[in-house]
Amino acid sequence: MYKYVLKRLLLLIPIMIAVSFIVYFFIDLAPGDIVDVIAGQQVSVEEKEMMREEMGLNDPLIIRYFRYMGGLLRGDLGMSYVTNRDVFEVYISRLPATLKLAIASTLISLLIGIPLGINASVHQNTWVDSTSTVLGLIGISIPIFWLGLMLIILFALKLGWFPSIGNDSPLSIVLPAITVGSSQAALILRTTRSSMLEVIRQDYLRTARAKGVTEKIVILKHAFKNALIPILTVIGTQFGISLGGAVVTETIFAWPGVGRLMVDSINNRDNQMLTGAIILTTMLSSIVILMIDLAYSFVDPRIKARYSK
Repeated sequence: MYKYVLKRLLLLIPIMIAVSFIVYFFIDLAPGDIVDVIAGQQVSVEEKEMMREEMGLNDPLIIRYFRYMGGLLRGDLGMSYVTNRDVFEVYISRLPATLKLAIASTLISLLIGIPLGINASVHQNTWVDSTSTVLGLIGISIPIFWLGLMLIILFALKLGWFPSIGNDSPLSIVLPAITVGSSQAALILRTTRSSMLEVIRQDYLRTARAKGVTEKIVILKHAFKNALIPILTVIGTQFGISLGGAVVTETIFAWPGVGRLMVDSINNRDNQMLTGAIILTTMLSSIVILMIDLAYSFVDPRIKARYSK
């Protein structure tokens, strides 16, 4: 097991190098000049050119990239071009809000998606199954930005139950979490249903029923446990995506997380901040995926045996 974890962690190194190059290259191709943002319209062309020279922006791309990588290997992601704050510190200050939203939306999706998926598989081809299938399609099909706006109009502006923007009140998390969790719940519902249907047909469940095991134990203990791996994959993937910041949701609700930080960096042409945020998010998402892989071993002993080799 430890060898497998070490191997996966070492594999992160080439992945992060590749990601850093791709991100740095494509962000550099984006239109706009950070010097124009910093200097404004009152600074002369000569002064702007001096600023570019001081910031190293006139150097070739490959030289700037290796200089950036040198700092990255030392744990230095550089300073924001706009705020002149340390990129890592700014990212860490925004991360708790994103984690809060990711955890809350994941809990909502689990509480909705798994029970509905199990219920649909147990009552296959009935109105329960049909209703769950329709709900799943609706959850996947509804645009997140539209759902977020409708929730704001109904529950914040008309009813006044929840705040519409920000992260100041404990209730501020409710509407953004529902917005993100709705599509996640739909995916988990569909995955749970299909995975459970495959397991329910297995012979060992018929044997358990023949031995007098109650249907509740057969479904929840035996069937659900063996259907967990695809469900865990979806949960881990969705949580990893949420760590990148639910960009649309964070923008609509003015949620001060990583997603909004990236949007602000794009608007301000703060390439240094944007590059660092993407690299750190990729690293966190990779760690989440590794944790999901390790969780497989607790669900299926055969996977644990393979990891231990």
